[in-house]
Amino acid sequence: MKKALLGALLLVPLMQAYALAQEPTADAKEGRFYIEGGLGFGVASMAADGGSSKGFNAEPLFDFGLAAEYGITDRIGVFTRFGVGLLLHDDPGVLAIGMTFDGAYKLIEKKGDVPALSAYAGLGFVNIDVDPKNGKSDDATDFVFETGIQMDWGTSEDLSIQPFMGFQVVAGSRPFKGYNGMLQVVAGVKALYKLSDNLYLEPSITFLGGNFQDQVVFGAGIQVRF
Repeated sequence: MKKALLGALLLVPLMQAYALAQEPTADAKEGRFYIEGGLGFGVASMAADGGSSKGFNAEPLFDFGLAAEYGITDRIGVFTRFGVGLLLHDDPGVLAIGMTFDGAYKLIEKKGDVPALSAYAGLGFVNIDVDPKNGKSDDATDFVFETGIQMDWGTSEDLSIQPFMGFQVVAGSRPFKGYNGMLQVVAGVKALYKLSDNLYLEPSITFLGGNFQDQVVFGAGIQVRF
């Protein structure tokens, strides 16, 4: 039972490390760089924890994320994301670090009232470190495959709304020894509010779900364009 509970805790950080940074923008332009960074805070519900009398528990979580995208053409772009996720659980402490490398293709160009729609897919890794107070620290690194879509709906010259949805498959023996992989689903929306010519404020809300747990993360970041 103890191993099962620990496995449930491990499920939490797998995607939260990427929660702040989906594709930086669904409407990347040829020859332009998009760089962003941000922080997030949320709550994860998970399978039964020893500290819960109701059979379930909710834990606070903290995220830090960075991302960069380059528009090769007006339709094709590449981007990378780096994230750190910390589950604020008393025992064990759980830390996840992940990075992905993706390619994106713009399915629909943004014209007038028609929003841009971009699809992306890529590979990466996630490292999960579990550090119990009265036990041996355990960490492992697994490969990640992800794919998703993102929309850019410009409500005005200064404001863009970008809903997104996707999933990640984590390949490996973590978090449960009896599983060879795990599927996590993400959906949410972020806004890009223009502060100056190349500087944007980026608030977001992200919902994540998978085996045994769900979470919601509120984020705030800054995007710079070159």
